[in-house]
Amino acid sequence: MTAPPPEPTPEERIARLERRLAREREARREAERIAEGGTRSLFEQQRRLELIQAVAAAANHMEDPADAFRFAVERICDHAGWPTGHVWMFPDEDVSGLLVSSGVWHPLEAEDTPFRVQTRAMSFPRGVGLPGRVLNEARAIWAEDVTVEENFPRAASARESGLRAGFAFPALIGDEVAAVLEFFQRRPVPPDPQLLETLDQIGAVLGRVVERHRAAARLHRHNQDLAAQRDAAEQASRAKSAFLAVTSHEVRTPLNAVLGLAEALKRQPLTPDQHELNDGVLASGQMLLRLLNAVLDMSRIDQAVARMDDFDLRAKLRLIVGIWTPHAQELGASLALDAAALTVERIRSDEGRFEQTLVNLISNALKFTPRGGEVLVRAIAEGQQVRLEVIDEGPGVADEDRDRIFQPFEQTEAGRQAGGAGLGLSICSGNVRLLGGEIGADRDDRGRSRFWFTCPFETASAGEAFEATEEDLEAAPGLRVLAAEDNPANRRVLEVLLGPAGVDLTFAENGAIALGELERGRFDLVLMDANMPVMDGIEAVRRIRAESMAPDTPIYMLTANAFAEDVERYMAAGADGVLTKPIQIDRLFAVLGGCGREVSAGARDAA
Repeated sequence: MTAPPPEPTPEERIARLERRLAREREARREAERIAEGGTRSLFEQQRRLELIQAVAAAANHMEDPADAFRFAVERICDHAGWPTGHVWMFPDEDVSGLLVSSGVWHPLEAEDTPFRVQTRAMSFPRGVGLPGRVLNEARAIWAEDVTVEENFPRAASARESGLRAGFAFPALIGDEVAAVLEFFQRRPVPPDPQLLETLDQIGAVLGRVVERHRAAARLHRHNQDLAAQRDAAEQASRAKSAFLAVTSHEVRTPLNAVLGLAEALKRQPLTPDQHELNDGVLASGQMLLRLLNAVLDMSRIDQAVARMDDFDLRAKLRLIVGIWTPHAQELGASLALDAAALTVERIRSDEGRFEQTLVNLISNALKFTPRGGEVLVRAIAEGQQVRLEVIDEGPGVADEDRDRIFQPFEQTEAGRQAGGAGLGLSICSGNVRLLGGEIGADRDDRGRSRFWFTCPFETASAGEAFEATEEDLEAAPGLRVLAAEDNPANRRVLEVLLGPAGVDLTFAENGAIALGELERGRFDLVLMDANMPVMDGIEAVRRIRAESMAPDTPIYMLTANAFAEDVERYMAAGADGVLTKPIQIDRLFAVLGGCGREVSAGARDAA
């Protein structure tokens, strides 16, 4: 048997305890050093923030750049503990000329040192001396000891005046240097990167003061500039509105033909494969229409509102995954849907924004998934909120990047290599915020990259759906419908949709022809395009109502221009409602059915 180890002597026990206490004291001191360093770092960060805020707040109320520079120089000298500050500016705002002394110094009342005397007498071109180097490079520059710098013409006077270290930074208007602020210390000082970073922000603030001053001076010299700028802004606003209207009309018009003809083809005897292909055309076209609405909404972001509607969420997910599966296969990846935890079917939300957000996330996931990898779309219902997850086997997003990637034009290094403008995720974030949800990125329990978003929803109400009934379809035959439409493709769409339903359809290629048709005959319904040659739809509706050509005939605008302000103009002119292009078949037949029932009721009353 092995003999037990001997008991430690009292001296050994004491020595062991002393070593343990020494380790604990050292650990405590290390913890205190770390805490002290963190506290000091936070304190310095707070001081830098206060400096920026003080300069920004003062600069916002100062019209003269010299006043703003004087305030900034005093605050920076006080913050950094440097005794001397000075500002260089361009005479008469000639930024192509030489920098000259502005007369702004800190301290303001000081003895006339050799350094000050020489500074007042000098001017600097690009690249010469400390101010010239800042002018040339448009960035802050630090000199640990100006008296030994080769490119510092004032070295001798600085040494004579007791100045050693120096730094300077530009006041910037964009990339243009508007002024240079320089500071000096009485001893050599190594560069302070955090201070230089703070000065970059202050330089941008001071640049805005110079920019405001220049604008005010130009306005004073040319008192008509303000009116010209106002006229230009109003013209730009009108141009934007016109562009949106043209974009909406010109894109919806051919899309109306695609969807309308595909809808008509759906009613023809087709093989199962042909039906599947035609359904794909219809589904993709409707997706394109919702994308168009979302793009137009983004261009009018100040007026963006959610377009709430009822839709089948499970069917929507299957459709999106089905459309993107061939693309995934082309990339050598697989795309799958897991909706086992989805306990709702029809919901009420903004279908277009919901779809656009999920499509963007799927597109990103496929972009970063390696060949042979899988992208999984998972849907989970949690009360009155749905959670969508897009999980992929790509590199994912680092913790420090997860917030900024949802900002416009922000990308990770992998994102830049993959291409793109850096707007997809910011669009997703804007969509989700508009719907009252949240969006984020993390990893799942298997370590895979995961993007997710939540979206509150209302349960769809079947009574709110605007859909054609069997009764509507039975009421359509025999109706006399006047359709004012200048586009041949759109006339063909109406013909193939309404002809088989037994509608007696008359076409007019503009508003003036439509008025002539109404003078010659009676119609049960008028469908009026908005943009037509000779006489547009709005003027035609006004004339019809003003001259009582068809006082009891409902008039529905059938148009691609359906912004809120457009609808207001149509209704003010006398229209009874608005149908949008591309034509939504159920809504069109619901209107036809209502007209048919009114005609039937009128005939019974007459009998």
